[in-house]
Amino acid sequence: MGNRKQYTDEFKKDAVRLMLSRGTRTVEDVAAGIGVNASLLHRWHKRFGSEANGRPMVSEMKRDDVERLRRRLRELEQENALLKKAAALFAKEVK
Repeated sequence: MGNRKQYTDEFKKDAVRLMLSRGTRTVEDVAAGIGVNASLLHRWHKRFGSEANGRPMVSEMKRDDVERLRRRLRELEQENALLKKAAALFAKEVK
């Protein structure tokens, strides 16, 4: 009975981060991948969930980058539309 594994808090937090960024995988798949039981992973989530959310995962960073790029795209599209209108006005003046 004394063969219980001891996991560090950092390992538990990393496991919760992995669970939160699992995408289409199930919690059971994530748990099996790191060698723990899914119910244990759920308990770690209850305990460390808020702390694990403090440091963004790669997928969160990608999501932030995508949102930033979408905003920039909208700005550039608006600028492009304005320039097209200005070019049309100049073309009318030249004729």
